[in-house]
Amino acid sequence: MNTENQVEKLNRLEFLKKLGLNGASLMAVYCGVTMSSCKNEDNTAATPTGKTVTYDMSTSTFATLLNKGGFYVDSTNSIVVANTSDNGYVAVTLVCTHEGQRQIKYATNKFMCSAHGATFDNRGNALTVASRALTTYKVTQTGNVLTVTL
Repeated sequence: MNTENQVEKLNRLEFLKKLGLNGASLMAVYCGVTMSSCKNEDNTAATPTGKTVTYDMSTSTFATLLNKGGFYVDSTNSIVVANTSDNGYVAVTLVCTHEGQRQIKYATNKFMCSAHGATFDNRGNALTVASRALTTYKVTQTGNVLTVTL
């Protein structure tokens, strides 16, 4: 085996120690790097377009919205529409403000992101993990038809 081309693999802590960092300076660098690595709250706010999307709840596709706690994920328009217990119908962006993951769902009376566990209240306000609210959209109802203005 040719040992000249062999690469030594180090983990982050070993690498920092080899740089001569120790004690408080090591903790500052190591914790600073690891603590910030999960926080990537880029601007994920949606820009209003004025476009409208309708959901006819008399069809089987959207019938779940007739029930409190029912929701529909519209991947095409990047929104989640939910029938909340206190605000009626609410539409929020599908994109989480924590790291931009498209994993917002609605359950147990709140919006949540399955990527990192961020939770948001029925108005889209951040409760845990994320520091910014979800973008919300105007929802109007005429009979069994919901209209969301993006």
